[in-house]
Amino acid sequence: MKLNYRYTLAYAVITLFVLSVGFAIVYGAMSRSVTQTTIGKLRHLNEIIAAQLGRGRDYSGHPARANVRIRRLTAADTAGRTQLVQVRREWDPALQSSVSVVRLATYPRIRGQRYAITSRAVVVMPSDEYLTGIVLVFAWTFVFLLALVVILSEVISWYILKPFNAILQGIERFQLSQKTTLGLQPSRTMEFNVLNDFLMKMTSRAQSDYQGLKEFSENASHELQTPIASMKAKIELLMDSELTEKQLLMLTAMHDELERLAKINQSLTLLAKLEHFESHPAPLTDLSRLVPATEAAFADLAEMKGLRTTQQIAAGVRVPLDESLAQLLLNNLFSNAIRHNLPGGEIRLVLSATELGLHNTGHAPSVPVSELFGRFRKGNAALDSIGIGLAIVKRISELYHHRVEYTYGEGWHHIRVVFAPGGD
Repeated sequence: MKLNYRYTLAYAVITLFVLSVGFAIVYGAMSRSVTQTTIGKLRHLNEIIAAQLGRGRDYSGHPARANVRIRRLTAADTAGRTQLVQVRREWDPALQSSVSVVRLATYPRIRGQRYAITSRAVVVMPSDEYLTGIVLVFAWTFVFLLALVVILSEVISWYILKPFNAILQGIERFQLSQKTTLGLQPSRTMEFNVLNDFLMKMTSRAQSDYQGLKEFSENASHELQTPIASMKAKIELLMDSELTEKQLLMLTAMHDELERLAKINQSLTLLAKLEHFESHPAPLTDLSRLVPATEAAFADLAEMKGLRTTQQIAAGVRVPLDESLAQLLLNNLFSNAIRHNLPGGEIRLVLSATELGLHNTGHAPSVPVSELFGRFRKGNAALDSIGIGLAIVKRISELYHHRVEYTYGEGWHHIRVVFAPGGD
C-alpha cells in the first residue's frame, strides 16, 4: 500500500470516529434542547394560569386552559417541592399515534391556597423525525471529507513526496558494478536531505567494498591457479619415479586433493563472475539443438556407468538465456544426473516450450531439499562432489528470471527449469 493511501486510510478512520462522537453529542444536545425548551414554555404557561387564578375571574374557557389541569391541594398535599417534570410516551387520540409528552406540574400559593397546575405538551423528539436526517447529514459530510482528503492527498503527496520518489527511482537504477553515484537532487525538506546524504555515503561505501571484494576474488583466483598447477605437476613427476606403494598412495591422495581444490577455485570464481554478470538484453538460445548436443557429449560417461537415457525434445524451443551460460547450466545438470545416479540407472530428459525437466534415478538426498541449491551442499556426502553445481544452475536461472524446482520421490530425482515468459 502506498504511503499516501496509508495516511488517507488513517485520516478516514479518525474522521469516522470524530463524526460518530459528534453525531452522538449533537443528537443528545438536540434531544435535551427540545425537552428543556418545552419545559420552559410550559413553565411560562403555568405562570399565566397562576396569574389568572390570582385575579379571581373565570378563565375556564381561555385557550390557555386547553392542556392544563388545576387542582386544589389539601394540607396533606402541601409538599416542599416546587415543580415536577415528566417525559414519557403516551397514546394521543387526536393524532392516533404514540407521542412523546412532557408534563410540568408547579405548586404555587395563590391567596393562601396552594394549587397543583399541571400543563401538558406534545413534542417531536429527534428519534421520531430528525434521526434519519441527522444521520444523512453526517454521512454526506463524511463522504465529502473523504473525497476531499483522497483528492488532496494525491495532489499534496505528489508534491511533497516528489523528492522521495526521485530517491526511490535513483535507488532502483543504482548498480554496484557501475562507478556512477546516485545523483540525488537536494530538497527543501530537511528529512529528505538527511536521507540523501545517508544514501550517498552508503552507496559510495558499498561500491568501494564491492570493487575491493571483486579485485580480491579475481586476484585470489589468479594467484591460486599458479601454485596449484605447479604442485600438481611436481606431484605427477614424483608419481612417475620409483616409489614405494605407500608413497604412491600418499601422492595420489595429494593429487586428488589438489584437483578438488582446483575445481573449488574454478567454481567459486565462476559464481563470483555470475553474481556480477550483466544479463540484459537477453538473447534467445535454441535449447532444442543445445540439449541433445550436451547429452551426446555426456553419453560416454553415462555409458561407463551403464545408464540408459531417454529424450523427449520439442522442436523450436528458444528461451532468453546466454548460450555460454545455457551450456554451463546443462553441463551441471547432466553431470549431477550422472554422478548421483545408480549403476544401471536411468535418465529421462524432457524439453517443452515452458520447461526443461531432467529426471534420474538415485538414492534419496541426505540433506533437506530446500538446502540443495546452497553452496557446498551435497545430496550425498559419500560422492566426490564439491556441492556447487546446483548453486550455479540456480544463479544462472535467476539471471534470466527462470525458476528451478527440485523434488525427490519413489527413487527419482526431478529437476525442472521453468522458463520465464519471453521465449519462442
